[in-house]
Amino acid sequence: MTEQLFQQAKANLKRYWGFDDFRPGQDEVVRSVLSGRPTLVLFPTGGGKSLCYQVPATVLDGVTLVISPLVALMQDQVFQLQQKGVPATFINSTISRAEVEQRLINARNGMYKLLYCAPERLETTIWQNMMGELSLSLIAVDEAHCISEWGHDFRPVYRKIPEMMGPVADRIHWLALTATATPEVRTDIISALDLKDPNVISRGFNRPNLQWWVIEEEQKKRRLLEILKRASGSGLIYAGTRAACEQLSEWLTKKGWHCEPYHAGLTSEQREDIQNRWIDSRLPLVAATNAFGMGIDKPDCRFVVHYDISKSMEAYYQEAGRAGRDGDESFPILLVRQADLPAAKQAILDSWPDRRQLTSAYNAICDHWNLAAGSSMEEPQKVDMDQIHKRSRLSRRLCWSAVRVLDQLGVLKLAQNQEPQVGVRFLVSGDGLADRLARMEKPRKREFTDRMYRMVGPDSQHRMVYMDERQVRNRLQITGKMLENGLKVLSDEGILTYSIVRNEPVGRLLEPRYQKFTLTEEEILQQRDRLLKKLDYMIGYVHTKNCRSRYIRIYFGEKNVPKHCGKCDNCRKATSGNITPEHFSKVAGLLKEEPMGFETLQKRTRWNRLQLKSVLSSMLREEMIRKVQDDEERYSCPP
Repeated sequence: MTEQLFQQAKANLKRYWGFDDFRPGQDEVVRSVLSGRPTLVLFPTGGGKSLCYQVPATVLDGVTLVISPLVALMQDQVFQLQQKGVPATFINSTISRAEVEQRLINARNGMYKLLYCAPERLETTIWQNMMGELSLSLIAVDEAHCISEWGHDFRPVYRKIPEMMGPVADRIHWLALTATATPEVRTDIISALDLKDPNVISRGFNRPNLQWWVIEEEQKKRRLLEILKRASGSGLIYAGTRAACEQLSEWLTKKGWHCEPYHAGLTSEQREDIQNRWIDSRLPLVAATNAFGMGIDKPDCRFVVHYDISKSMEAYYQEAGRAGRDGDESFPILLVRQADLPAAKQAILDSWPDRRQLTSAYNAICDHWNLAAGSSMEEPQKVDMDQIHKRSRLSRRLCWSAVRVLDQLGVLKLAQNQEPQVGVRFLVSGDGLADRLARMEKPRKREFTDRMYRMVGPDSQHRMVYMDERQVRNRLQITGKMLENGLKVLSDEGILTYSIVRNEPVGRLLEPRYQKFTLTEEEILQQRDRLLKKLDYMIGYVHTKNCRSRYIRIYFGEKNVPKHCGKCDNCRKATSGNITPEHFSKVAGLLKEEPMGFETLQKRTRWNRLQLKSVLSSMLREEMIRKVQDDEERYSCPP
């Protein structure tokens, strides 16, 4: 039966995605999923994890539930699936309660093969009430490292997933996927999800086409220009803050480079435009925060420069790994000043509030959201830093730090709006609204008010209900200006209050408001110390004199890793002193006879593999030789 399903899956891979076969490792995962065995997938960035649940979903009966914390990514994947003809939808904070209910009804009626859901939505009353009516066949937990306290992006709500799935958890197939998991994180994932006898499938963390470099340089801008002059093709520059991205982009533009900044402060239209132009190679260079990259598939990115040090090996490997997905030689480069390392550690220490400050910020947030003790919330609300600053009497910087720490500790869920949101709360009751509608003389005004109420539902009489602004405009077939003007008129008449949130954070308490703040000082400091430990490994990567590829692979738990990759800066330094012009002449002489592969060259030169790799890398970089592709990869001298 499994083989029959697998052949159907291969047929659908061709039908919907246009691929004749799976990538290495994908076929093993698909077979495992279709057999019903719990499966943990460890694939590197760009390794094709999404197909491991999307393709099985097309042949399994019922609905595949994909749990993902990445709002923009799930929306993008749903759009792509719909374009291919695979019925899919998503549930997250960007849609109203009424829309959530309708999508769940559609799922119950078999209208979707994939249902994407943010983990926090599994706690809501509407999900809990309707979950048992859904014909779920597979649960795919994406970004599964979020489940572990030892992971680089720990989200406590992830640990509640089995509990939130309740009675259906034991009768559904489970699949967990991540690109970055150390051995202790893998163990934690298996334990927290209660995966019994799981099939752990890993493609390893070796990226043989990447040359990992760390450049210690006090004049980072000067060195960045040197890198760009030598580089070819499209590239990324990661910087730590929005301001740094803006400044780098402006400076590089003045120096003659076509570069644009990318960060969460831009509108969704601006971000999408930059992504598309970079993917299409119309924009060669982007200076970005870590908001850039998730779900963006550009195989021919030739280099990724980190202008600021990453806070963890996981984050660095994931971001740097966006280079060279097509398998061609590419360069992840970390630029670092000695002062950057203690500064990164001090930034964590300085920005970590104590228990008293966290308590003040927590109470200020709850008061700002009009939450009494014991009250809970299902829909996110705008996070107004001015209000939190005034109520808590903490500095704005400390307010931001406190909100982020509360997010990391699982007290609240913080999100940067990917799409503009419109929030509406009706101030009149159902009968009162009916009376107001009857007295409205203008048909368009009456229709606008009636349709707005139908969209937000009766809940809007008790709280602000937020919806995706673009969806509201599309449904009403009006412009953004017309929407805002219409809401202002109704607000002036005392019918409703409204809020339009653009590029601002929104948040939601994950548990009812505490009577008394319950987190201890020890719990608060434990999370800080985990971050410091992660940073220590990153600093170790900077300081190591050994092979950088080996350092990365051992960090992620690989065994029997070769001592040298022959390509990173440290391996090159170890052999460069032994390379002479005679080495170049010998290789060039051999390749003038005919193109040769690596093994043939090694036999003819009688050099060790590391030395030959270093010679070939130097000659390729100086364009003394080139690679040719036919039946095998070979090298030749240019004419």
